[in-house]
Amino acid sequence: MKPIFAKNRFLRLGAIIIFTILLALDQWGQVQTNGYFAYDYINNQINKGIIKGTFANPCLGFTLSGAITQNSNFMCEALFKEGEGVELKQAWVSLGFSNYFAPKLGLYMVPFGKYNESNRPYQTVLINFPLTSQYLYPMDWRDMGFLIEGSVRGFYYSAYVGNGLKEAEALNKGIQFYDNNTSKSLGGKIGLFVDQGFEVSYSHYRGKHDKDEERNLVYHGANLDWQTESFRVLAEYIKTLIENPSDYDQGEAEGYFVQVSFRLGNITPVGSFQRVEYVDSFHGNGYFSPLEPGEGIDLEKKRWTLALVYQVLENVVIKVEYDFNTNIKEETSQNLFLAQLALNF
Repeated sequence: MKPIFAKNRFLRLGAIIIFTILLALDQWGQVQTNGYFAYDYINNQINKGIIKGTFANPCLGFTLSGAITQNSNFMCEALFKEGEGVELKQAWVSLGFSNYFAPKLGLYMVPFGKYNESNRPYQTVLINFPLTSQYLYPMDWRDMGFLIEGSVRGFYYSAYVGNGLKEAEALNKGIQFYDNNTSKSLGGKIGLFVDQGFEVSYSHYRGKHDKDEERNLVYHGANLDWQTESFRVLAEYIKTLIENPSDYDQGEAEGYFVQVSFRLGNITPVGSFQRVEYVDSFHGNGYFSPLEPGEGIDLEKKRWTLALVYQVLENVVIKVEYDFNTNIKEETSQNLFLAQLALNF
């Protein structure tokens, strides 16, 4: 039997890394420390006439980064969440030979799309993660392994080898830190800055997700990001293919979101449309192993979002957001009001 990499053991390891870096701060003159904080208010209209409001989701994040030698640097990021303790989001060392070729070793954010690497509260204009991020891959998707990044003349790339996602009851629960098989995942991203502020990219991921190393999990992603001083358009599309045992049909998931924002002084109005479809006859609630399949997954959801972001100070924002959620399969709707205070320091 393979050893199990317990979560608390991983967290202790992360705390040791952070503590070691803190002890070395006096010796490393180029170390930078940053942090961020967010706190939400959620008002959830479950049924007509039934409204629940609560303050929730306080989080506090810290990053340490800096040079180890002239040609190498490091980053460590830890996030404290209510009820979840501390999470180590990143912990890597980079051997930055040049802008064209920079290898990283350790725990890294998976470079899939745009949102996964830039979803901290102070980096986003929306409070809720898009439906694609909620259902099609784990929030804060990160992996342990080897990553290479580089850029030249408006073209950039990344390629990685990691432990990959494990087979779980749903795609958003497959994150792991100790590999469940001996097969490593492969992935990468290529992008191009077509013009100043206009960027397109393609992302790919492939790996064996079952313990017997017989079935593939494949991701395709396309992203568009267009930014100027007065507006931003962000769009992302994801397609996922889930190879199931031969007695079951292949699972498929597909989703996209489009987000448009306009900057009017200190106020930024935001609009977004999101949609996701996810069909899988093998996994779902109750899944435990290939011998114990789940109830299956058959969902189709969409969301319209309207939001306002107020820039209180240079590093402090207040967001308000209203989500119109529709479960197309069940022909039900659920509206959600959120507010958030977010800051970075």
